Amino acid sequence: MRRATEAVGEFGSRVSLVLKADIRPGYTGELEDKLDRLEQALDAG
Repeated sequence: MRRATEAVGEFGSRVSLVLKADIRPGYTGELEDKLDRLEQALDAG
């Protein structure tokens, strides 16, 4: 999150950040899987 806000901050003097977390017991690796799906979608687009 820090790297993302710093990267966006280079384009202006203010960064607004909203973070939403969906934590589900019994599930592991969901964040990494979601990032993989996002990167695949960006590559396909």
